[in-house]
Amino acid sequence: MIEIDGGEGEGGGQVIRTAMALSSITKTPIRISNIRAKRPKPGLRMQHLTAVRAVRNICRGTLEGAELGSSELIFHPGEIVGGRYDFNIGTAGSVTLVAQTLIPILLFAEKKSEISIIGGTHVIKSPSSDYFEKVFLPAINNMGVHIECSTVKAGYYPQGDGELRVTLSPSKIFGAGEWHSDDTVRVLIRLSNIPKDVGIREKKIFVQNNIENVRIFEEKCLDPGNALLAWRGFNGAYVLGEKGKRAEVVAQEALNQLNAEKYDVDKHLADQLLLYAALAEGATSFKTSEITEHFRTNLSVISKFVKRKIDLDGNTVSVE
Repeated sequence: MIEIDGGEGEGGGQVIRTAMALSSITKTPIRISNIRAKRPKPGLRMQHLTAVRAVRNICRGTLEGAELGSSELIFHPGEIVGGRYDFNIGTAGSVTLVAQTLIPILLFAEKKSEISIIGGTHVIKSPSSDYFEKVFLPAINNMGVHIECSTVKAGYYPQGDGELRVTLSPSKIFGAGEWHSDDTVRVLIRLSNIPKDVGIREKKIFVQNNIENVRIFEEKCLDPGNALLAWRGFNGAYVLGEKGKRAEVVAQEALNQLNAEKYDVDKHLADQLLLYAALAEGATSFKTSEITEHFRTNLSVISKFVKRKIDLDGNTVSVE
């Protein structure tokens, strides 16, 4: 059994997600203690609880401590079983963070899988479902896997009720050193239950910066919301609109974030790709704008399961 300190590094939910995924794939039991010890509300929240229970279902394993607020988990994985799965977080907890936990596991199943996750698709401190589809999935598909996803409907804080659907086939992951992509900047602006004028003002900022490929998508959701994704290849910038925050500020913030990302993959994607690079057949390398504390925490957890040489040379990551 591998012992994992959930308060290590940045001490958030990434420790749980990575540990549960790698435990399932390597068939190694784990105990995670001090779960989310550095967060304002430590212990398991609904999105983490949904993720760990989903892993137990997919792996037919045994799980102890899977309760709201729990600070310790013990997991004994079983056999990974692909198929059709439906999960409902019940809050605006992030659907993409649940999906991040499940996808690498299901790549090692013996048959195709389809998963539906209901919750928050566009919430803080997690990639939006649009980023997931437009930036993250193309990147891991670049490593030989076969995954598709779609946002059935958006879901915002506090009620959520958005839906992400993911379809994937068992795939062998291959290392990647080439990250060629389209340099065209694209923008998706989502509006729910708020005036279209907000989206038009956001679009104007991009047009003024010679970015013409901007789409405004209006929909009805349980809660009002405004979410913006600007992306260029494997670099993305996701910003949520907020009450009292001017539309122009939202758009400019996304533009500034995207302009700061000039390398193979953005700093958030670098963290998300590390697990796949560690599981891949062959070497992987990429350069990013910043090695975050989130990345370093993920690296520490991965190193407990997978014995690969992982080097950091400035902001260049190499997995041998």
